[in-house]
Amino acid sequence: MHRATRRDWLATAGATAVAGLAGCMGIGGSSQPVAVGSLLPLSGPGALGDVASHHERAVATAVEHANRAGGVGGREVVHVSKDTAADPETAAEAYDELTADHSLLSVVGPVISDVTGSLTERAAEDRTLLVSPSSTAPTLASAGRTDDGKFFARTCPNDSQQAAVMAKIVDDDVYAGADTVAVCYLDNAFGSALAEGVENSLDADVVASVAYAGSTETPEGPVDDALASDPDAIAFVGSPGSSESVLEELLRREYDGGVALSSGLVPSNPKPNWSGVYTASVASSNTVGTKRLRRELSDIAPLLVYATNAYDAAMLPLLAGEYAGDASSSAAAGALQSVSGGVGHSVTVNEFGRARSLVDAGRELNYKGAAGSMDLTDDLEPVTGYLVQQVVDSGMETLELLKPGFFSGGDGS
Repeated sequence: MHRATRRDWLATAGATAVAGLAGCMGIGGSSQPVAVGSLLPLSGPGALGDVASHHERAVATAVEHANRAGGVGGREVVHVSKDTAADPETAAEAYDELTADHSLLSVVGPVISDVTGSLTERAAEDRTLLVSPSSTAPTLASAGRTDDGKFFARTCPNDSQQAAVMAKIVDDDVYAGADTVAVCYLDNAFGSALAEGVENSLDADVVASVAYAGSTETPEGPVDDALASDPDAIAFVGSPGSSESVLEELLRREYDGGVALSSGLVPSNPKPNWSGVYTASVASSNTVGTKRLRRELSDIAPLLVYATNAYDAAMLPLLAGEYAGDASSSAAAGALQSVSGGVGHSVTVNEFGRARSLVDAGRELNYKGAAGSMDLTDDLEPVTGYLVQQVVDSGMETLELLKPGFFSGGDGS
């Protein structure tokens, strides 16, 4: 994996030109503000809107942290938030408004894989960097790629990891230990891709594969179909808000098999009928950066799923623009991997000023984010640890940590 260094960037941009502009106008040749946009489902169904509101606050906090340190190369950063309503057409209109009205460094979002997939080709054509905090569909790994760059990144792991964890929960005798399983999944790009990944990773026999519509008012049908063969376990794939009715119906049934949920579906205060349910969860960080963001956003504690990733999705391009000496979206996309990991000096939440000092001194950066280490791959996505967790009377119990090595064929446990 090749990471462009600061020297590479200065050689490309022209060190003399960059230095001259940085002194009087700000990097990128302008004294005008640069924008970080966000495309979030603020009016989305159920819990999704609440999740999006936490993402919005996290993005605004990252922008505030950059501005406290003087902005990107002396240019003020503004946050422009747009509501996608979890709808591709609405998202396209919001994207058009962002690109037409603002000088964009990057756009945080979209949140849902279906919506994200509808915009990545346009973003690549426009050379506008999209960074999703939560679009996990495996099909997005190659999205937004051009002959000379990649304009889609994410700060959440690819769902190929989650599929492996859900399959382990179903198969392992320590957990569900199932010989037969029904897969019940949300009928969209995210749900079908994750369900396919789970099925391909299972040793258990798949006796039913049942799709359900998001926010359906008739959840009994898909639950009946999933339970018809009396499987030893149910692998349930869904997203907050869209899957609530079907999941609630499933947990109301007198079913004594194992239930393995995809990430982000367990509420903060689960009801008694959730007891015993397993879930695959991205390993939460408790680093300095995580603690700092939690303190900054203590008024909305506890932070909802992928809120820390949303902060990182905003901060990484801000650092990349500073590092590249160019506050354009193209430059941020090109430098994103370089600042995300490697052997550089570690910087974390609310250390934009320190990062600038390191860049000015010719040092490399290694961003340790609110969600933990990023260290983006060539597909501009992280490989992270996962937890096997179970709902118990006292809340959530962590049963096993699967380290990144687990997903590359190593032991990882």
